[in-house]
Amino acid sequence: MRRFATLLILVFASLLPALAKARPEPVRLRYTVDASQAAKRLLKIQAQIDGLPEGLTTIVFPDSKNSVPNRISQAGWQSEDGDVSALTLEDGQLVVESSGTEPVKLVFQLRGESFEHLDRATYLDEYRCLFHPQDVLLQIENQNPKVTVSFVLPDQWEVVSTARPAKDGSFSIETKRTAPFYLGRAGSTQDGSDGLLWMAVEPGWPPAPELLASLRQQIRHRQRFGRNPRPRPLLAVFLAPSRSVPNKDLLAFGAPQLLALTAVPGLPETSLAIRTVQQAMARGLARMYLPAIANFSDALGPDRLVDYLTLKACLKTGVLGRAEFLDALALEVWNTFGESADAPAKPRPNAQTARSVAPSPPRIRCNGLLLDLALSFYGDTSRSLDAFLASGFASSTAEPVTEADLRKRLRQEEQAAWALTAIWQNEDPQRIGELLRPFGLLFDRRELPAFDFELNETFQIAQVGRHTLGTTAVLETGDRILAINNHRLMLPDDLLKCRSRLTPGQEVQLDVERRNLPLRVTQRVAKKDLLKLEINKLADADKQQNLEQFLSVESDEN
Repeated sequence: MRRFATLLILVFASLLPALAKARPEPVRLRYTVDASQAAKRLLKIQAQIDGLPEGLTTIVFPDSKNSVPNRISQAGWQSEDGDVSALTLEDGQLVVESSGTEPVKLVFQLRGESFEHLDRATYLDEYRCLFHPQDVLLQIENQNPKVTVSFVLPDQWEVVSTARPAKDGSFSIETKRTAPFYLGRAGSTQDGSDGLLWMAVEPGWPPAPELLASLRQQIRHRQRFGRNPRPRPLLAVFLAPSRSVPNKDLLAFGAPQLLALTAVPGLPETSLAIRTVQQAMARGLARMYLPAIANFSDALGPDRLVDYLTLKACLKTGVLGRAEFLDALALEVWNTFGESADAPAKPRPNAQTARSVAPSPPRIRCNGLLLDLALSFYGDTSRSLDAFLASGFASSTAEPVTEADLRKRLRQEEQAAWALTAIWQNEDPQRIGELLRPFGLLFDRRELPAFDFELNETFQIAQVGRHTLGTTAVLETGDRILAINNHRLMLPDDLLKCRSRLTPGQEVQLDVERRNLPLRVTQRVAKKDLLKLEINKLADADKQQNLEQFLSVESDEN
């Protein structure tokens, strides 16, 4: 028996090399991304597939609304001697024949997208490339290949990514969670030894250490409310404002593993205040950490919710002070719930920090502030809007999240749902003060006289509105206002005194000097709303305590 067992072991050992040799090699997919002709806004892609089984295999190209056929072109098969034979894609796929021993080489081109899709599509211009691997990843029938990517770059371009390069300079790619790549001339910064945060900062932004410190603090704030406590690798890209970007304002794009920011072209470095950048960071991170908001129906105002979550993050991380935060929220609640029936409050002192607004756009009934207050004051589990959105809704759904879905989810927070009843009531809208009173806040609105132009310190018109009602002549930039209703303007206080005598709708006479010539203009005084949100010092002690916690700044733990 022992001899028989020994014989079996020897036979099995002799078969091991043959079995190992018969085991098929795993399929490997090696991409080479050629950005050497970036000025043409086309990336040349070579995909070498090793280990395909002998016979026919179906290859599926990236299937997205922006990829096939508009962005992928000139697909071909490359022979061993380098010749390329054109291939025709049918429904974004093709069938290749493999010998089982030789690699299959495919080539195609990818056109760079616009700035509006930085968060999900590859962008390329003559200065830089923001590369999303999912735009080029091929699907191979019945295979789950190991994937690597390497780059051919213009002179002085470098690669910045959360992915770590191999010795040959290639990068391994996780096909289920692809990491974006920045290709360009930006300075790079890595946060500490964990390798979870990388930054690519082009010229024209605040110094990288300041951006890094602010970003780290914002990320800690967001991670407190996420369902997955593990930190996510993040690439933050700051695209130079001095280069060609078709935007009017500083924009932030947030997506898994990517925070991309762009700024208006020609903006001087000194005007890019770190505070403005911090606010843009907070907005981008809100979209990145709370992707469910993108699925909310328009009636729920996803942009308004992101605006509120941005303001709250700025408060919690110290970017905004308490008074600034409340002034911004006064504007938000007025744009959401304000009605002409809201009578102006009596004038009060110390209102110079209040916010003035133009006529508001059509209003919606869902408001981030009231949702957050109700959950923070009365919610049994979530305790905040951030946690409520992170844990209560799937990040991707076939149907948009509606008001009924939101209310259904809120019913699990019975007390919070009760406190929010007024938001969805069917009767006449409540006044803002009645909505805020249960949370210990006071709302104040005043109507002030205003002109449809702005003056500099010498009373010259610096900017004219789109229209000036009731004028007998059109005012122009550069005109100097000499007097209002025969009251001469000599000192800065003179304008305030004249304005205090006016009422909205009143007609006034303006004495104007234009190119050294006198001119008299009749204008009807417009009005502007001055809004203020404050803590009710007479509120109950428990509300005072809740508000103090709600408005507190989080400690900065480095």
